Amino acid sequence: MSKKALKDLPLQEITLRKYEAPHGVDGRELVKKFLLSVGLLNPGESRDIIVDITHSLLLAKKEKKILDVPEFIEALKGKPGASAPNVRRQLRRLRELKLVEKLPEGYRITEFGAIKPVMESYVKEFLLHPTLERVKEYADKLDSAY
Repeated sequence: MSKKALKDLPLQEITLRKYEAPHGVDGRELVKKFLLSVGLLNPGESRDIIVDITHSLLLAKKEKKILDVPEFIEALKGKPGASAPNVRRQLRRLRELKLVEKLPEGYRITEFGAIKPVMESYVKEFLLHPTLERVKEYADKLDSAY
């Protein structure tokens, strides 16, 4: 195996998509558009169990309820991708964006709080800004080299 391949692995990756404004969209469809927008779901993906998981967490947030994996599996019974390993994997993806936190009792939307501050404080400041700065460094290097 070539050493160069290891060097080309990204340190971090973020996908953002812009869709039409969320007017007249609610419930599961609103959650789906958000997840598509932040790259946790890809357009045309048929296994969209992450939408149901996120929707369940948002509904539980209103009641300040923490959900564990068996509760997700029970609630999502019969849906494609509702196996325990896949539910855990999707929860891990949500945790990586700081949208969800894991507690000894289970999972919840971070601090039962709003999503927008997480997007502002974590995604914008710790993912987007440093990534854009690095891209600018590459652009400067290109400009000086060519």
